[in-house]
Amino acid sequence: MTASKALCFWAMILLPTVLLALSVTASTPVSYSKDKLLETTELCLDCHDDMAESLDGSVHRVTSESSSSAISIGCIGCHDGWEVHVEDPTVDNITTGFGLSAAMQAEVCGRCHVTAHQVAMVSTDPHGNAGVACLECHTVHFNSNEKLVANDREVFCLSCHGGIATEFKRRSAHPLESGNIRCVDCHDLSGMQNPIFATGLDWTCQDCHSELSGPFLYEHPVVNAHLVEGGGCVECHQPHGSPNDRLLNQAGDGVCIQCHGIPPKHRVVHGGIGGQHTCVNCHSDIHGSFDNRMFLDPDLAFDCYCHFLSK
Repeated sequence: MTASKALCFWAMILLPTVLLALSVTASTPVSYSKDKLLETTELCLDCHDDMAESLDGSVHRVTSESSSSAISIGCIGCHDGWEVHVEDPTVDNITTGFGLSAAMQAEVCGRCHVTAHQVAMVSTDPHGNAGVACLECHTVHFNSNEKLVANDREVFCLSCHGGIATEFKRRSAHPLESGNIRCVDCHDLSGMQNPIFATGLDWTCQDCHSELSGPFLYEHPVVNAHLVEGGGCVECHQPHGSPNDRLLNQAGDGVCIQCHGIPPKHRVVHGGIGGQHTCVNCHSDIHGSFDNRMFLDPDLAFDCYCHFLSK
């Protein structure tokens, strides 16, 4: 890589982070000391005593610790206008998250949370580009979830992605509705490289389906050579759900004949018996084989001499 290309590469990687850091620094109010946060929080709780309980169990929990190791979190870190509100407590002079625009919510959250996810939301993330605000996916109060997601099953994704919700209701589907898989198991919301978040989709699939990942002595090229929408697996499978068995894009031999024609001998040899079976009746090791370049069922070697020669 030349020096100019290397410079461009690192600029693309670091620029979003720098821009977010600058925007947060420029818009963040005066930094409050830990003592100030504790003092004002106690003042807030004189009227809003239920709010402390609503934060219990979360990373935003209110603490009375004053040691240097304690995280400095307090009401005024998120709610601006508190000085006026203390003197004249009305809903009009104190900010709440849901009353802020998407950009302003990102600014408030970005005072503490400057992560890959935050950077992506102001750069490459389609959610951020579509104006999706932090609080449409996260809730701060009354939430003990580690990532403050709207609910612990994270099915809130489907409230916007209605078409995907329908796919999970098909006869062959990943078990999202039973709770055995979650959206974020495949979609990395902190990813910045791939617009559908499933960076390296074939490897995402192989995290669970390791028995199909190889390496094999005889590889099926479609698994890793023909990449569509992020990975080879989706050449044959619909990742959310399908009306066909095994999440296949097409029924029967439809998937196979997209790339492979049916050999003429299949229709004539042995009275055309080969044309009466589906491809996978004989080619069972379609993801790859340890012993056969045609991905044939190993048992065929004992039943059929011509198939034994094809090994």
